[in-house]
Amino acid sequence: MDMRERWLAEGLEALRESGTEALRIDGLAERLEVTKGSFYAHFDSKAAYLTAICEHWRGQAMPIEVDRFYETPGTLPEKLLTLIRYVDRSERVRYDNAIRELGKINKCAADAIETVSRARLEFSFDVFRQAGFEEAEARARGHLLSGWLLASVLIEEELPDEVTEVCEVLGGGAKTRSRELLR
Repeated sequence: MDMRERWLAEGLEALRESGTEALRIDGLAERLEVTKGSFYAHFDSKAAYLTAICEHWRGQAMPIEVDRFYETPGTLPEKLLTLIRYVDRSERVRYDNAIRELGKINKCAADAIETVSRARLEFSFDVFRQAGFEEAEARARGHLLSGWLLASVLIEEELPDEVTEVCEVLGGGAKTRSRELLR
């Protein structure tokens, strides 16, 4: 990992641990055991650094393992359970709350959250469309899945006990239940 990447990774981690106040250049330089000059060798300003952090996070958060979901054998509820467990263990959501906090004071972060959230929501809609649900029901189930993931995976420390039941409810009634479910 080059020094620029280290600055970005450390900024995200500091933001996650301590909030926006942790994004002081002096404090980050101390955490990285480098001089402040190192910061300015990679970023023109703190504003440029915050933009780079947002773009770095967006690049990590955006890739959704679509093929992994679609290629998972089983019924829709089984696939949803696999997806939820994957998201729960994924580093991709580790910094979501921190970026949301930064988004309260930084337009780039707010835009990144909106872009990523919309992409994730569209993926949720498509899961149910591909399973054979009509558009209105696919969107309703997609909203429910996204809301449940946000509340249960990003806020709680571990998945709630009722995760299997939630997947059964959300995935119940799918018109196709074979391995070819979503391809």
